[in-house]
Amino acid sequence: MIISGSTIVLAGRFDLLSKDEAKRGLEALGAKVTASVSAKTDLVFAGARSGAKAGPAAVRGIPIHDEDALVAVLDGREPCTAPPSPPFTGVPDERMEPDEALDTVENADWSAFSPERDTVPLRAGLQALERAHGLTDAHRLATARLRDAGALLRHSDVHHGQVNGHALSSDGRHLAVGSGPGDDYDRGGVLQIFEVATGRCVHTIDGIMGGVGFPDHARSLQWSADGTRIALEYNTNATGVWDPFGTAREPIAHAFFLASGRPLGMALAPDGRRAFVYGGESDVLRNVIVAMHEGPIAGPPDAAPEGTAPIEFGGPLPDERGETGSDEPELILGRAFWSRDGSRVYGEAGDEYKAISLDVEKRRVSWILDLEEDADSAPPEWSLDERLLAYQRGGKLVVADALTGETTVELPAYPGADVLCWGPGGRLAVVDPAGGTVGIIDGRTGEHRHDLNVQAAVSNPRGWDARSWAWSPDGEHAACVTAEGRIEIWSLGARPERLRVLDGIRRTIGQEVHGFDLEWPADDVLIAIGSHAVRFLRPETGEITADHPFHHAPAARRPLFLAGRDLGDRLRSNPTFALDEDTWAVAFEDGTVIAPPGRDDDLDGRLCWSVARRFAWPFRWGEQQIFPDAAHAGAGTTASETERLLAPFRGRGSTAETTGTWPPAATATVTDLITVVRGTLVDLTRLDSSVYGEWTVGTLQQLAMIRSRRGEAAEARELALAMPEHRRRPGHLARIALALGAAGFDAEAAAVLPRADDGLAEVSDAADLAALAGACAVLGRRERAERWFAAARQAADAHRSNWGIRLPLIWALTECGREQEARIVLDEGVGAPRGRHHGVPWLVCLLRRGETGLVRELIGARSEPKDPNRPHAFGVRWFDDWTAARALTVHGQPELLRLWGEVNRAWVRDDLQVAERIAAEGRPTAPTDDQLTDLVAQHAGLAKLPKATKRRESVRLAWQAAQCGLVSAVLDLLPGTKEPGDYGLGSDDRTSVALSALRTIAIGVDVDVW
Repeated sequence: MIISGSTIVLAGRFDLLSKDEAKRGLEALGAKVTASVSAKTDLVFAGARSGAKAGPAAVRGIPIHDEDALVAVLDGREPCTAPPSPPFTGVPDERMEPDEALDTVENADWSAFSPERDTVPLRAGLQALERAHGLTDAHRLATARLRDAGALLRHSDVHHGQVNGHALSSDGRHLAVGSGPGDDYDRGGVLQIFEVATGRCVHTIDGIMGGVGFPDHARSLQWSADGTRIALEYNTNATGVWDPFGTAREPIAHAFFLASGRPLGMALAPDGRRAFVYGGESDVLRNVIVAMHEGPIAGPPDAAPEGTAPIEFGGPLPDERGETGSDEPELILGRAFWSRDGSRVYGEAGDEYKAISLDVEKRRVSWILDLEEDADSAPPEWSLDERLLAYQRGGKLVVADALTGETTVELPAYPGADVLCWGPGGRLAVVDPAGGTVGIIDGRTGEHRHDLNVQAAVSNPRGWDARSWAWSPDGEHAACVTAEGRIEIWSLGARPERLRVLDGIRRTIGQEVHGFDLEWPADDVLIAIGSHAVRFLRPETGEITADHPFHHAPAARRPLFLAGRDLGDRLRSNPTFALDEDTWAVAFEDGTVIAPPGRDDDLDGRLCWSVARRFAWPFRWGEQQIFPDAAHAGAGTTASETERLLAPFRGRGSTAETTGTWPPAATATVTDLITVVRGTLVDLTRLDSSVYGEWTVGTLQQLAMIRSRRGEAAEARELALAMPEHRRRPGHLARIALALGAAGFDAEAAAVLPRADDGLAEVSDAADLAALAGACAVLGRRERAERWFAAARQAADAHRSNWGIRLPLIWALTECGREQEARIVLDEGVGAPRGRHHGVPWLVCLLRRGETGLVRELIGARSEPKDPNRPHAFGVRWFDDWTAARALTVHGQPELLRLWGEVNRAWVRDDLQVAERIAAEGRPTAPTDDQLTDLVAQHAGLAKLPKATKRRESVRLAWQAAQCGLVSAVLDLLPGTKEPGDYGLGSDDRTSVALSALRTIAIGVDVDVW
């Protein structure tokens, strides 16, 4: 690094020295230190909180170095070089005997041990010792020293959702894998780091909001050139930069411009301090360069400007002949990557079928090349040295100069090719699954070398980061995934030869087959990677050196599952993992392991000690604490944090629970389910949100209404009085009081709605006004009832087509005995209520009251039959939601159901049989044999799904169990549903599912109880 004569800016806060010291030191070396970044700035040294000053440098590509680099420069060293330190002398020689090796390890100065410098040599020395003498005390002592220095136990089964993408670091030493969030978006996804040499997981960052990458979107993970930063597309459409070996869930820097619902592509600059992302308002290219040094960057169209202003690209655009035009469409660059020298950004405008080169310094488009207009054709690919570009167009395989875009070679195309893969020395593989061929071309000269007879698997290079073809690092061999899901290894000398065939990692989950593709980062390491597994192999022998299947879900109960919760979820990363398809195990970072006896070899294949979050250390080399279950682990562990977590298991004996019959015995009652629903509201109190406050009072109102309809007046009153203060509380209390008073429970109704008007003056919601009026009426408070009814009538008269106002008024009048007035309000309405939220609750009320004549009138005479020639037209049709059909069925009304089917042109034959049976025999108290068989089969399938992907299926099964009235089954399924997050409640959240099931069991349908 040249300091003398350079203009330097010091940004942020430094910890190791003051800015004055740094300035004096730099000036003594001949530098000029300025206060802010300008066009004359040569480099920046940045400390903490330096985004505001360093951001303008980052976006311009001015080199930025951290405080360690500054200290190194002032010490006379190059940045990224460690200060002089004594050598570590604890590496055994391969010729040593075990006692001699132990002395070497024991007498070494471990304070001189540097993980980056010494881990690999020490590991290699001990591996040689193990080959010669087996496991020795030297191995155990070295492992103990590393654990004392902070080595942590890791397992690889960390992903909640499927793997969306991966990327190899520039030096080929680490593989980053990113996954989605599964069924819980707020729980986040995972960034996982493997050490390539060992094939072991050395680090994970769990909880990246919204997950990493997105299905069918490639290049969502990109490393900086020095491996200290990694850019991820996350949270669906944001781009962030992380320290891949750090622990923070939140990014160092992040950019957001458009809430698109899908990633829009990005490219990380080699320095890791700027990125190419969607954004800006240019009419030429809808991508910009943004600072990715520190903090947020945002802008239009969907965010207010924040952080350093981005750099946009201008026009005009060149055409194929190098001329310019002014009427070209604006472009969005995807599958983008930054050239290694930082001067260009390359990519593909997929919707326009164009390959594009951008000049970063000039902020212009350098060239545009037209591609084959076929989404299934092979995308353009750049050679490893970035000098050449290959693509297919118009029946030709074209090789172009990547700098100029000029054609250098033309050959006949491979029409069915889906992959173009460059190897060392300019060799190009053209993989044609449709033709059963792989063409080998010299891309520099155009010489056609070979056509291999290979039936390759279909690849998706626009949506996945690996391909069906991978070159060896020397270019003399290659591997190909076959259509049968196996791996062929080829020698590609003068006479190509298929050397061997290896097993792949194709996997069937449910009805879907998940394939895989390949990476060959080192001579002796081949990686097969798919959405549900990663495997490391020796290509020369086929030996599997590490195998990492994800998302296995053994049917047995998870070892840390207690009282409906997985206690492992309390930790940053859940320590539970699938040892195989049938067995759970647990590996705490401190080394405490729970696993069945006799599985030491299997554990060694799935676990490792992680040194400095970068290097893997064999699990078998350390002293092992392996326990059969959580109870024994809690009593025997020496780690205080693990002991505290496992404390609830003490005294329980063996906690290895067996799977019993399902569904469980029908011993639970509606009261039990009400208790559970109410219990879920306790969890909401820890979340500071107005949404949860409204949900809490609304749910308590529904519980009280169910109690009231069941004649449990005292319990309904208790629930009502437990309702916390909220703007909706008076209206909810009025509904409960009205239901209780109409049922003859005057004392309880009066207790729910006191005589004082305190707090009622603020009520303005028309539905609440109607409920207050009805409650006052049943309680004999005529003056107040008339005042509230008048206000509700006024609101209804002003909005005759708003049934969200009108129906609650009709209900209130009906409940307090004013049926004639209710009929007038009904007849004055215009149209019909839409959807389930207003119409169907009233339908259930009418059916409960036995007013089938009015239901017939509304469905028949007052509804317009659906026109088959206008399927999307909205006519006046009462109760035009499938929930209405369910209500008519469970209330045993076959004739009304038949009429509803005719008016709505809906198939109701199957429901008619059920409705006729209920009309004749009454509502069933137990499921039919067919229903029970179906539920059991679905539950068996549910047990085989991964935890993070079974939540939606748990919700669906709970709903079906509720339809069958199986309260015990619903209670058994609820722990498998999603806990509420910080961003509002969804239909899959436990609180919502529990209330939905309760209403279904109590009144037959999942609608508000009126």
